Amino acid sequence: MKKRIKIDSALLSIIIIFTGVLYIFKGLYWQSLLVDNIKDCFGLVLILKGSFLRMSGRGHKKAHSKRSESLVTSGPYTLTRNPMYLGSFLLGCGFVLLVWPLWLLPVFAWLFYVRFNKQMIKEEEFLTKSFGETYKTYCRKVPRLFPKISKMLKAKTREVFNFDEMFSTKESRNLWTWPLLAFVLESLQEILIFGGTNLVRTLLLFIITFCVYLCVFMVSYQKN
Repeated sequence: MKKRIKIDSALLSIIIIFTGVLYIFKGLYWQSLLVDNIKDCFGLVLILKGSFLRMSGRGHKKAHSKRSESLVTSGPYTLTRNPMYLGSFLLGCGFVLLVWPLWLLPVFAWLFYVRFNKQMIKEEEFLTKSFGETYKTYCRKVPRLFPKISKMLKAKTREVFNFDEMFSTKESRNLWTWPLLAFVLESLQEILIFGGTNLVRTLLLFIITFCVYLCVFMVSYQKN
Protein backbone atom coordinates (compact mmCIF):
# COMPACT_ATOMS: atom_id res chain seq x y z
CA MET A 1 0.00 0.00 0.00
CA LYS A 2 2.80 2.43 0.94
CA LYS A 3 4.57 1.66 -2.34
CA ARG A 4 1.38 2.39 -4.30
CA ILE A 5 0.93 5.69 -2.47
CA LYS A 6 4.52 6.70 -3.26
CA ILE A 7 4.12 5.81 -6.94
CA ASP A 8 0.80 7.65 -7.23
CA SER A 9 2.21 10.69 -5.41
CA ALA A 10 5.21 10.76 -7.75
CA LEU A 11 2.98 10.46 -10.82
CA LEU A 12 0.72 13.24 -9.55
CA SER A 13 3.74 15.50 -9.05
CA ILE A 14 4.96 14.75 -12.59
CA ILE A 15 1.50 15.46 -14.03
CA ILE A 16 1.28 18.79 -12.18
CA ILE A 17 4.74 19.85 -13.40
CA PHE A 18 3.93 18.69 -16.94
CA THR A 19 0.69 20.68 -16.91
CA GLY A 20 2.60 23.76 -15.79
CA VAL A 21 5.04 23.31 -18.68
CA LEU A 22 2.13 22.98 -21.13
CA TYR A 23 0.72 26.30 -19.93
CA ILE A 24 4.01 27.98 -20.85
CA PHE A 25 3.65 26.86 -24.47
CA LYS A 26 0.22 28.32 -25.22
CA GLY A 27 0.52 27.44 -28.90
CA LEU A 28 -0.10 23.79 -28.02
CA TYR A 29 -3.73 24.65 -27.21
CA TRP A 30 -6.61 25.52 -29.51
CA GLN A 31 -6.79 29.31 -29.39
CA SER A 32 -10.58 29.23 -29.53
CA LEU A 33 -12.82 29.76 -26.54
CA LEU A 34 -15.67 27.95 -28.33
CA VAL A 35 -13.56 24.81 -28.84
CA ASP A 36 -12.40 25.07 -25.24
CA ASN A 37 -16.00 25.26 -24.00
CA ILE A 38 -16.99 22.21 -26.06
CA LYS A 39 -14.05 20.29 -24.62
CA ASP A 40 -15.10 21.40 -21.14
CA CYS A 41 -18.62 20.03 -21.61
CA PHE A 42 -17.38 16.64 -22.79
CA GLY A 43 -14.75 16.62 -20.05
CA LEU A 44 -17.32 17.28 -17.33
CA VAL A 45 -19.60 14.55 -18.71
CA LEU A 46 -16.72 12.05 -18.50
CA ILE A 47 -15.96 13.19 -14.95
CA LEU A 48 -19.60 12.63 -13.96
CA LYS A 49 -19.72 9.25 -15.70
CA GLY A 50 -16.51 8.21 -13.96
CA SER A 51 -17.80 9.38 -10.58
CA PHE A 52 -21.10 7.52 -11.03
CA LEU A 53 -19.31 4.34 -12.06
CA ARG A 54 -16.89 4.46 -9.12
CA MET A 55 -19.78 5.13 -6.72
CA SER A 56 -21.71 2.21 -8.19
CA GLY A 57 -18.74 -0.16 -8.15
CA ARG A 58 -17.72 0.55 -4.56
CA GLY A 59 -21.28 0.66 -3.24
CA HIS A 60 -22.34 -2.56 -4.97
CA LYS A 61 -19.28 -4.41 -3.72
CA LYS A 62 -19.92 -3.17 -0.18
CA ALA A 63 -23.53 -4.39 -0.34
CA HIS A 64 -22.80 -7.81 -1.85
CA SER A 65 -19.37 -8.85 -0.58
CA LYS A 66 -18.58 -8.45 3.09
CA ARG A 67 -14.80 -8.50 3.57
CA SER A 68 -14.44 -9.74 -0.03
CA GLU A 69 -15.64 -13.21 0.98
CA SER A 70 -17.82 -13.65 -2.11
CA LEU A 71 -17.27 -12.93 -5.80
CA VAL A 72 -19.37 -10.02 -7.05
CA THR A 73 -20.58 -10.49 -10.63
CA SER A 74 -23.78 -8.42 -10.62
CA GLY A 75 -24.53 -4.71 -10.98
CA PRO A 76 -21.72 -2.81 -12.74
CA TYR A 77 -19.61 -5.98 -12.56
CA THR A 78 -21.77 -7.50 -15.32
CA LEU A 79 -20.22 -5.03 -17.78
CA THR A 80 -16.63 -4.84 -16.58
CA ARG A 81 -14.54 -6.74 -14.06
CA ASN A 82 -13.06 -3.45 -12.84
CA PRO A 83 -15.71 -0.70 -12.68
CA MET A 84 -13.58 1.28 -10.23
CA TYR A 85 -10.61 1.38 -12.61
CA LEU A 86 -12.86 2.19 -15.55
CA GLY A 87 -14.38 5.01 -13.53
CA SER A 88 -10.90 6.34 -12.76
CA PHE A 89 -9.99 6.15 -16.45
CA LEU A 90 -13.07 8.17 -17.43
CA LEU A 91 -12.30 10.70 -14.69
CA GLY A 92 -8.76 11.07 -15.98
CA CYS A 93 -9.93 11.51 -19.57
CA GLY A 94 -12.34 14.17 -18.38
CA PHE A 95 -9.60 16.17 -16.69
CA VAL A 96 -7.35 15.77 -19.74
CA LEU A 97 -10.05 17.37 -21.90
CA LEU A 98 -10.29 20.20 -19.38
CA VAL A 99 -6.63 21.08 -18.83
CA TRP A 100 -4.53 19.37 -21.53
CA PRO A 101 -4.49 19.73 -25.32
CA LEU A 102 -6.85 17.24 -26.97
CA TRP A 103 -4.04 15.40 -28.76
CA LEU A 104 -2.57 14.31 -25.41
CA LEU A 105 -5.55 12.04 -24.67
CA PRO A 106 -3.72 8.96 -26.10
CA VAL A 107 -0.73 9.81 -23.90
CA PHE A 108 -2.92 9.70 -20.81
CA ALA A 109 -4.43 6.38 -21.96
CA TRP A 110 -0.93 4.93 -22.29
CA LEU A 111 0.11 6.24 -18.85
CA PHE A 112 -3.02 4.74 -17.32
CA TYR A 113 -2.26 1.38 -18.94
CA VAL A 114 1.35 1.40 -17.71
CA ARG A 115 0.30 2.34 -14.17
CA PHE A 116 -2.68 0.05 -13.62
CA ASN A 117 -2.51 -2.93 -16.00
CA LYS A 118 -0.04 -4.91 -13.87
CA GLN A 119 -2.04 -4.06 -10.77
CA MET A 120 -5.23 -5.42 -12.33
CA ILE A 121 -3.42 -8.60 -13.37
CA LYS A 122 -2.12 -9.12 -9.81
CA GLU A 123 -5.62 -8.69 -8.42
CA GLU A 124 -6.94 -11.19 -10.96
CA GLU A 125 -4.32 -13.73 -9.90
CA PHE A 126 -5.45 -13.33 -6.28
CA LEU A 127 -9.11 -13.73 -7.23
CA THR A 128 -8.30 -16.82 -9.30
CA LYS A 129 -6.65 -18.40 -6.26
CA SER A 130 -9.60 -17.42 -4.08
CA PHE A 131 -12.49 -18.42 -6.33
CA GLY A 132 -10.94 -20.82 -8.84
CA GLU A 133 -13.02 -21.92 -11.82
CA THR A 134 -15.89 -19.62 -10.85
CA TYR A 135 -13.69 -16.58 -11.42
CA LYS A 136 -12.18 -18.02 -14.62
CA THR A 137 -15.68 -18.48 -16.05
CA TYR A 138 -16.54 -14.91 -15.06
CA CYS A 139 -13.39 -13.65 -16.83
CA ARG A 140 -14.39 -15.41 -20.04
CA LYS A 141 -17.76 -13.66 -20.01
CA VAL A 142 -16.84 -10.17 -18.80
CA PRO A 143 -13.95 -8.00 -20.14
CA ARG A 144 -11.22 -6.72 -17.86
CA LEU A 145 -11.90 -3.02 -18.36
CA PHE A 146 -13.86 -1.77 -21.36
CA PRO A 147 -17.41 -3.16 -21.67
CA LYS A 148 -18.64 -4.72 -24.89
CA ILE A 149 -20.87 -2.32 -26.82
CA SER A 150 -23.52 -5.02 -27.29
CA LYS A 151 -23.73 -5.54 -23.52
CA MET A 152 -23.84 -1.83 -22.83
CA LEU A 153 -26.80 -1.42 -25.17
CA LYS A 154 -28.67 -4.27 -23.51
CA ALA A 155 -27.80 -3.26 -19.93
CA LYS A 156 -30.52 -1.82 -17.73
CA THR A 157 -29.49 1.39 -15.98
CA ARG A 158 -31.32 0.41 -12.76
CA GLU A 159 -29.33 -2.83 -12.54
CA VAL A 160 -25.98 -1.12 -13.05
CA PHE A 161 -26.63 1.94 -10.88
CA ASN A 162 -28.42 1.46 -7.57
CA PHE A 163 -28.85 4.82 -5.83
CA ASP A 164 -28.95 3.36 -2.31
CA GLU A 165 -25.67 1.54 -2.92
CA MET A 166 -24.07 4.48 -4.74
CA PHE A 167 -24.58 6.84 -1.82
CA SER A 168 -23.65 4.29 0.86
CA THR A 169 -19.89 4.97 0.76
CA LYS A 170 -17.56 7.96 1.04
CA GLU A 171 -17.05 7.70 -2.73
CA SER A 172 -20.29 9.71 -3.12
CA ARG A 173 -18.49 12.81 -1.85
CA ASN A 174 -16.54 12.90 -5.10
CA LEU A 175 -19.75 13.66 -6.98
CA TRP A 176 -19.23 17.29 -5.98
CA THR A 177 -15.49 17.42 -5.17
CA TRP A 178 -14.38 16.33 -8.67
CA PRO A 179 -16.60 18.85 -10.52
CA LEU A 180 -15.45 21.55 -8.07
CA LEU A 181 -11.80 20.73 -8.81
CA ALA A 182 -12.62 20.73 -12.52
CA PHE A 183 -14.13 24.22 -12.20
CA VAL A 184 -11.04 25.54 -10.42
CA LEU A 185 -8.62 23.98 -12.93
CA GLU A 186 -10.64 25.18 -15.92
CA SER A 187 -10.74 28.74 -14.57
CA LEU A 188 -6.98 28.66 -13.98
CA GLN A 189 -6.40 27.30 -17.48
CA GLU A 190 -8.44 30.09 -19.08
CA ILE A 191 -6.50 32.71 -17.14
CA LEU A 192 -3.14 31.28 -18.24
CA ILE A 193 -4.05 30.37 -21.84
CA PHE A 194 -6.58 33.05 -22.81
CA GLY A 195 -5.40 35.81 -20.48
CA GLY A 196 -8.57 35.90 -18.38
CA THR A 197 -11.72 34.08 -17.38
CA ASN A 198 -15.38 34.72 -16.73
CA LEU A 199 -16.22 32.76 -13.59
CA VAL A 200 -19.98 33.24 -13.97
CA ARG A 201 -19.93 31.96 -17.56
CA THR A 202 -17.80 28.96 -16.62
CA LEU A 203 -20.02 28.18 -13.64
CA LEU A 204 -23.16 28.38 -15.80
CA LEU A 205 -21.55 26.10 -18.39
CA PHE A 206 -20.78 23.54 -15.69
CA ILE A 207 -24.24 23.77 -14.10
CA ILE A 208 -26.04 23.40 -17.45
CA THR A 209 -23.84 20.44 -18.47
CA PHE A 210 -24.40 18.79 -15.08
CA CYS A 211 -28.18 19.27 -15.27
CA VAL A 212 -28.43 17.99 -18.86
CA TYR A 213 -26.36 14.91 -18.03
CA LEU A 214 -28.44 14.24 -14.91
CA CYS A 215 -31.71 14.59 -16.85
CA VAL A 216 -30.54 12.17 -19.55
CA PHE A 217 -29.38 9.73 -16.87
CA MET A 218 -32.68 9.90 -15.01
CA VAL A 219 -34.71 9.37 -18.20
CA SER A 220 -32.63 6.27 -18.93
CA TYR A 221 -33.01 5.17 -15.31
CA GLN A 222 -36.81 5.51 -15.39
CA LYS A 223 -37.12 3.67 -18.71
CA ASN A 224 -35.08 0.75 -17.45
